Amino acid sequence: MSASSGGIFTAYALSANKLDYIEQLYENVDISKKTELFYQVFAKGLLADYINAVSSGSDNLEIPTCFTVCYIPLYSVRYYWIKGGYSRIWERYLKAAVNYPFLKFLPSFIDGRFAIDGGAADNIPLYPLLKKSRPLPAEEELDVIFVLHFDARYDYRKDFKTDIPIVDLDLSICNGFSKAHYDYSKNTISQRIEMSYQYGEKIASRFFSEDHTKEEFQKIANDIFVEEHTLRQQNFSLDRLVSFLNVAGRTLRNDTRCVKKLY
Repeated sequence: MSASSGGIFTAYALSANKLDYIEQLYENVDISKKTELFYQVFAKGLLADYINAVSSGSDNLEIPTCFTVCYIPLYSVRYYWIKGGYSRIWERYLKAAVNYPFLKFLPSFIDGRFAIDGGAADNIPLYPLLKKSRPLPAEEELDVIFVLHFDARYDYRKDFKTDIPIVDLDLSICNGFSKAHYDYSKNTISQRIEMSYQYGEKIASRFFSEDHTKEEFQKIANDIFVEEHTLRQQNFSLDRLVSFLNVAGRTLRNDTRCVKKLY
């Protein structure tokens, strides 16, 4: 898996078999006002608290997981792979990875460099999954990649060429492109989780109800993209603004040393 920004919480929980727990954490935020949410993130360190809550020394990451960190002032992106038994060094990298610019009272520093949310440089980190340095045995290949995001205009084909079937899913489809981006009230979160499960089951049934060849996987992925394309083009997502910033991150990315291992 590969994730950035707030998606790191879900990716880590899935790898560590803690999805039920992360759902409870999201529901317990129970904040509906933007000002209160910003206060909890900035002054109270809500995101760092959630890293502490979701990770523990007994964790074992069954699925190799990658996350992004952006370093300032060079605006350089790093992709960090973690897997297996928990390592204490992960904590400071994970906290830096969700350090939204200007939304944290105390900044993050790693090896003397100012580190912020990796989404600033690569908000949809498909890149490390396509690199040969991904932590898989040499004889294993990826059958299909699911790209989950909130950018209605995203199209991976503009930046990547690969023969691996890629399923491009804008999860805003789940809630009808609701504009309540900052509503983390318990009722709203519960509804979003339920709708995401229904959407996920519908998508999964198309891919995994029977065996498929790589070509069939790609056709299903293309069909889903076409089916949802018109609705996506009719809506604008805040993440599109972040994607514009990502152009600089891709331009300044050093392919020879931007992927690292923390295990």
